[in-house]
Amino acid sequence: MYASLFAFFQEAVDRLEGVSSGDWTGPGKSARPRKLDPRPEDEPIRLWAHANGYLVNDRGRIPAAIREAYKASQG
Repeated sequence: MYASLFAFFQEAVDRLEGVSSGDWTGPGKSARPRKLDPRPEDEPIRLWAHANGYLVNDRGRIPAAIREAYKASQG
């Protein structure tokens, strides 16, 4: 599933970013509504990541490291 142990840990870190221990409203209830629509700027980043050997899911959050690499490649 993962190309390396580093890729596994990187995804774990990215999933844990933004996890908060405050403002819990109870079972099944989030403190704020989730944004379900993908951002339109995500698709070019995903295409670039796939073409350049990065592991990125077709849906969901794009890791910060991949966003930074994409921005750096754009000049």
